Amino acid sequence: MDSKLLSFIAASFTSLLWTSLPSIDITILILFCTCLIIRKYQHLGCFLLGIVWMASVGHWQYTLQLSSEQTSRAIQIIGEVKSVVIADQNIRFNLRVTHIEGKALMFSRTFRLNWRNPGWQVQQGQKVKLTAKVKPPHGLANEAGFNYQQWLLSEGIVATGYVKSHPENQLMVDDKSVRQRLLNQMLEFDLSNSAWLAAITFGYRGLLQPADWVLVQNTGVAHLIAISGLHLALVASLSYVLIGWIAGALISRYNSLHFINLHNLAMLLTLLTTLSYSALAGFGLPTLRAWLMLLLFSVFFLRNKSLRPKSLILWALCAFILMFPLSLFGLSFWLSFSAVLIIYFIFWRWPSNKDGFSLMALLLGLLKIQLCLALLMLPLVAWQFSYVSLVSPVVNLIAVPIVTMILVPICITAVVSLAFDPQWALQLFLAADFIIEYGLRFLDFALTLNGAYFNLPKLPALVWLLVFVFVVCLCLPSFWLNKKYLWLLLLPLTSYVFTPQLKTWQIDILDVGQGVAVLITKNNRAIIYDVGASYPSGFNMADSVLLPLLQARGLTSNVDFVLLSHGDNDHAGSLPQLLKGIKPPQVLTNKTHCQKGLNLKWQGLRVTALWPDDAHKYNDNNGSCVIKVSDNFHSVLLPGDIDTGIEKQLVNMFPKQLQSDILLAPHHGSNTSSSSEFIGTVGAEYVIFSQGFMNRWRFPRQEVVNRYKVSAEPRLFSTSQSGQVSFFIESNSSAPIIVKTFRQDMYPYWYANSLGLQKLPD
Repeated sequence: MDSKLLSFIAASFTSLLWTSLPSIDITILILFCTCLIIRKYQHLGCFLLGIVWMASVGHWQYTLQLSSEQTSRAIQIIGEVKSVVIADQNIRFNLRVTHIEGKALMFSRTFRLNWRNPGWQVQQGQKVKLTAKVKPPHGLANEAGFNYQQWLLSEGIVATGYVKSHPENQLMVDDKSVRQRLLNQMLEFDLSNSAWLAAITFGYRGLLQPADWVLVQNTGVAHLIAISGLHLALVASLSYVLIGWIAGALISRYNSLHFINLHNLAMLLTLLTTLSYSALAGFGLPTLRAWLMLLLFSVFFLRNKSLRPKSLILWALCAFILMFPLSLFGLSFWLSFSAVLIIYFIFWRWPSNKDGFSLMALLLGLLKIQLCLALLMLPLVAWQFSYVSLVSPVVNLIAVPIVTMILVPICITAVVSLAFDPQWALQLFLAADFIIEYGLRFLDFALTLNGAYFNLPKLPALVWLLVFVFVVCLCLPSFWLNKKYLWLLLLPLTSYVFTPQLKTWQIDILDVGQGVAVLITKNNRAIIYDVGASYPSGFNMADSVLLPLLQARGLTSNVDFVLLSHGDNDHAGSLPQLLKGIKPPQVLTNKTHCQKGLNLKWQGLRVTALWPDDAHKYNDNNGSCVIKVSDNFHSVLLPGDIDTGIEKQLVNMFPKQLQSDILLAPHHGSNTSSSSEFIGTVGAEYVIFSQGFMNRWRFPRQEVVNRYKVSAEPRLFSTSQSGQVSFFIESNSSAPIIVKTFRQDMYPYWYANSLGLQKLPD
């Protein structure tokens, strides 16, 4: 049976490599073939069933998408608030929508909404009627940074948007969830570390600040502030022992109860206890995964069927793929099951001593598990997050027992006490607050140590896979293979330590929504032109796009200068956040040095400013610093937000200098720019519109696109459709320019790109 389960699981995993879904006709054909062969060829049949299942899930997700008519205007929706909400303003929450425009939906849909100034305090469990402007799930698409669109799919979210002020917005039923009420009660106490207590006790991490996340990530303890399998295993163990002890005392006292099987009773009640604990955590997927494994183990145990750990893992994987298939596309799934497989490998490789229990044996076992977990998880963490925490094994060795054996039991007892005696709950939460206070001091101290952690450039997945194989092979018994040749697996990794001098330079038009950010690189050095926007919520393009990309390429310390076209938020808003992560020697703005006459030589390239003559004489847009970067054969023109009037002046002054192979369309494709004369003079082979998905100005405008098509017939790109657009140019050579886009060339998978993409106007 294990091999059949493995066939189904392997087929499901192949959906991660699909660039498009099999059509419905092909899916039905595969299902028909499966029915014909599954009796004779069971393994192949199970494999095909996995293909059919994941294809069906993908097509089902497509059917849940909103129509273009529903996303083109504000709509009235009715639903229930799914996520815990604490803030009074600028809130974000998930809504399970049951009605749209007064019509009941056959299947509810999950929307993720922002509400800047809510009319009441939004809380989990409330039923609300709202007027909202929504759009299909979409996220920025760059080679580094968080893939928001893929995360939305993994969470089953079919639309994002914001709530509009409207007289018909209404709180229909103010029925807060038990989890929300308990969290509200805890937050009423005067606790200095309430944000951490909310995360550890209720799985609510919305109160944590960016600095808090940096602390737990760099020390490697982020998994401890999410209610996951580790916490559930502790609750299950405590519950089983307490129930067994109490029930055993009752059963032994009354002869009429002797027929009860104590183990079965304790296991069934433990399932209910842990399910309640999962509800306390908001039924997060990590908790549900752990509870599902506990359920499977209990079912097989109660039916007196022996189940090896390998079989339990396969059954759990198969069940989870069937119940929560979209979670395959989320990182949490892979981190959780990787940890489970590694723990299984550890117990297989170094089985526990069965001579008897001893405290020393327990401590040595915990040390072994923690060190092996840290070592074997290192390639996966380094691949996904581009950093390595050297203090993580030691920190976890101390933090894991304290959090799981002391802090979590105190917090759970405090939550139970809230229903009986709030004063008892307060004292318990104060004790937990005391432990967290000293724990945070310990984490701060760990980060002060030399070499506590270090960032890594982003390397291909294959390189980290070879590192993982190297580590696993080191752990295998010597008689399995000759280990003296294992170092060959590290050659690809060591090759990335050296940065050879290249003959190419690269231009990256980054996807920063409605804004501009351009990265120009050569020989591991960089220039940045504009930095994208920053928003009142704290979200900004420096932290979400630019800094992750610079870190991934190892360029954080190698930015030679930053050029700002002008001071508008969508071009310069993220500068303060960017300067916290990098220290460029120069920041040139249109009000200072980035003006007409600027002529820099940079690694054999010429960086020339064609405009403005004096930025103070013009409005912000027309005072934009117009930059041309070129070698002897190829060039790129970056014109900021200039309008047709400035374009005309530039055409008259610099008819030859304007000629470029690559053009960033002025003002994001606004009809006030990109005159036919300007387009013809530049004569670009490639034109990029840097604009936001379904933006309110409808950039690029249809008439602008038409002018480009008529005048020069270039290849047109929009960042909202293609994501990051990268150009690779061989220095001082007439060789053709190579162009790649993130969505079509770098990460062309259906689950990250297909839903709701905006196309250029025809």
